[in-house]
Order: sequence, then structure tokens, then C-alpha cells
Amino acid sequence: MAKPLIPVEVIYTRALALLDAEGAGALSARRLAADLRISTRTLYQQVGNREQLIRALVARHFSQLRLEFKEYRDWDATAFHWCMTFHDTLRAHPFLTELMTIEDRNAVEDYVNELVKVALREGVPRRIAIEACRALTNVTINHTIVEVRALREPAHAAGTTHETAKIEKNFPMTIRWILAGVRAEVTAGAHPRIASPRVARQ
Repeated sequence: MAKPLIPVEVIYTRALALLDAEGAGALSARRLAADLRISTRTLYQQVGNREQLIRALVARHFSQLRLEFKEYRDWDATAFHWCMTFHDTLRAHPFLTELMTIEDRNAVEDYVNELVKVALREGVPRRIAIEACRALTNVTINHTIVEVRALREPAHAAGTTHETAKIEKNFPMTIRWILAGVRAEVTAGAHPRIASPRVARQ
């Protein structure tokens, strides 16, 4: 009688644990199969090749998350805190974040849509709301990837610690600049419901 296949969820759970503990180098078919006590053939049959496994891990990670989504006094504040929460979530699994690609942005589409809805309710024109939320998402992902890669730099490198701290500090400032630009564009378009600027604060 044929041995039953190992559940896919077991493979994904172990793969993420390996990734978190040892980095991308540990995520090889041979290492993962050995840890799970299965053949590489069975592994490929269950989850495909390494690239397919990584894409599935990213999608699975975000599908299981429940990012805190809270509305604040205005869209600026809501968007700012959304970006900070998203950033912290990405930092929680730095090796996985570092492996993200453009295609993986679809995994957070539901969270982006929630932010768009808040902007629309406050009177932000749909085109600006969609583009602004996409920009905030891309900047948050890209900036976090830069942060986690900076952490890989050799500890003895001159200025590494200072530069890493500087990158982290620049993130909230960058988000505020984007929000200020969105506010200015909407105000220039004479949308009175959100014409009075209020800067989001942590």
C-alpha cells in the first residue's frame, strides 16, 4: 500500500521555520525533504520547485495574518498607522520579506483595499486614492526589504549600525512626505472635505 503524502501545510510550516531560523540558504529541497523525512520527489510533487514554494509561503503568510486595521481621526493618520503595522509585520519574518517580488504584492491586496475604502469615504478621488495606496504599499515593502538586507551587512563594516538606524528612522518620515503630497494634490483639486491638512503622528 502506497504511503500517504505528507500534508502540504506541514511542509509550509517547516519551510517557514527553517527560513526564519537560518535564512534562504537553508531552504533547499534536499534540506527540507531531509527534515521532513520524505524524498525530494515527494516534496516536488507536493509543493513544486523552490521558487513555487517561496511564492506559496509568501501568499500563505499574508493570508493567515490579520493585520490590525484601525481607523483614526483622518485618512492621513489611518494610512500612517497602516504602513507602520504593515512594516512591523514584514520585519517579523525578514528572510521571507527579502524574498518577496512584485508578484507577491497581490498577497496584501485585501489590506490595501481597506485603506482605499477609508480614503474614498473621506472624499479622496478614486484615482488618487488607488494610486496613493499602491504607492504606500510599494514604499513600505521596498523600504522594509532595504532594512532587512542592511541587517545582513557584516557587523564590522564601518558605519553599518549607524546607517541601519538611519534607514529605519527615515521610513516614517518618508510615509509622512507621501501623505503630505497626496493631501496637497487633493487640496489643489478643490476637494473641500479633506482640504484642511492634519499631519499624522505616531
